[in-house]
Amino acid sequence: MRLGTKLTLYLSLIIILVLSGYGYLDILSRRDMLVTKMKTGVRSTGRTLEALLENLSPGEAKHIRGLAEAMSGYERTLGIIVYYEDGTLSIQSPSLGEGIEPYLDLIKKSIREGRPQEAFGAYKEVPIFSYAFPIKDRTGQNIGGISILHETSFMEKEIEKAKWRIYITIFVLVAGTVALVLLGTRKWLTQPISKLMDGVQNLSKGNLDHQIDLKGGDELSKLAQAFNQMARDLREAQERIIREAETKLELERNLRQSEKLATVGQLASGLAHEIGTPLNIIYGRADLIKRRVEDREGIQKNLDVILQQTERITKILQQLLGFVRKKKPEQKPLNVCMILETTLDLLDQQIHKQRVTVEKDLKENLPPVTGDPDQLQQVFLNLIINALQSMPNGGTLRLSASSKTISKEGLKDGQRQYMEICVEDTGAGMEREVIQNIFNPFFTTKDTGTGLGLMVTQGIIQDHEGWIDVKSEVNKGSVFKVYFPLCDGR
Repeated sequence: MRLGTKLTLYLSLIIILVLSGYGYLDILSRRDMLVTKMKTGVRSTGRTLEALLENLSPGEAKHIRGLAEAMSGYERTLGIIVYYEDGTLSIQSPSLGEGIEPYLDLIKKSIREGRPQEAFGAYKEVPIFSYAFPIKDRTGQNIGGISILHETSFMEKEIEKAKWRIYITIFVLVAGTVALVLLGTRKWLTQPISKLMDGVQNLSKGNLDHQIDLKGGDELSKLAQAFNQMARDLREAQERIIREAETKLELERNLRQSEKLATVGQLASGLAHEIGTPLNIIYGRADLIKRRVEDREGIQKNLDVILQQTERITKILQQLLGFVRKKKPEQKPLNVCMILETTLDLLDQQIHKQRVTVEKDLKENLPPVTGDPDQLQQVFLNLIINALQSMPNGGTLRLSASSKTISKEGLKDGQRQYMEICVEDTGAGMEREVIQNIFNPFFTTKDTGTGLGLMVTQGIIQDHEGWIDVKSEVNKGSVFKVYFPLCDGR
């Protein structure tokens, strides 16, 4: 139920109660006024009769009867009873018959107490008001009494008419008030609130340009102005946050690019040897061709070797340039095992130089993950280089990839399919204090380290909705486990 409708109902109820109370009090007041007016008229008639009867004795019964008959029917007088205490005379109007005993008793009570008596009752189902008073002789002694029976039905008719007038008045006032309240609440309450609700809904949908047009100086207009100002402030805050997010994103990209270059620096010595070997072979073969121009079969063989070594150099350089090249992040399905194999190719020289054995457990037909291939390769390069640096005198590097169903807090359905990539080494390991700080910026245990590699690695993993876990023991090695959600993992 709308607020305007509720307000109208409450106001209507209050008006009905107030007017009903006023009408009830008005009816009581009218009844009291009519009763008072009637009693005044009856008493006036009684005083007139009392004055006339003071000059008549019981022996003048004919005159007394005529007077009673003449007064009957005067101003709704139903009848008159004249009674003398000595029993010499008892007269009643012709309109009265049997059943006047209660009114005779009222006359006798008036004679005994020496003062008028009043009573409401009914005579033959006709509502009446009975007024009895004593008759005195010339010496002031009570010798009898008179009772005037006056009809009261006219009062009920008047009160009934007054009720209907009050009912009609209440209906007109309530209908008029309801109409005015409905128009007023619709104009000044319902419509402004509807506009405010539309503004709130637009705001909840992200439309921060919506403005509420409410004119006036009331509280709802001021609320609309405050809402409009809030929407403008939110829009400015949103634009500021977007700018700050873009700036932060650009800084992160630059940081990751810098870390790439640092990684390339670590690869440089190994790659120099990797490229130098085929270059020496190419030089030697070219020299043989120059000295043995007449040996066509030998020239062909040497040219094949030169082409093979050139393709090898080209492949190494393309991998390196593809990794270093700065480009916007991509989001596409990726084969994690293929990226791991490519990363191992880049580090092949360093692996052989340090006499490290590589054990691979890469499951076939694994589902793809969604992400940027360049960024994922940077993650695997950082983790494998760290593992190799912890085994300067040789050891075992274990790589594995498998899909798992994992329950994680915050997921709507409680479970999700993830790709688990493990990078395990048999190197020096880390202490607990080092493990707690390895993802902090600029924290490093190496003389030539930047302290940014694992921080950048963790940032990339989190950008791909994943996470990284670390376990390590001193002199036993370390295990880094990386988790990425699968493309069809929901």
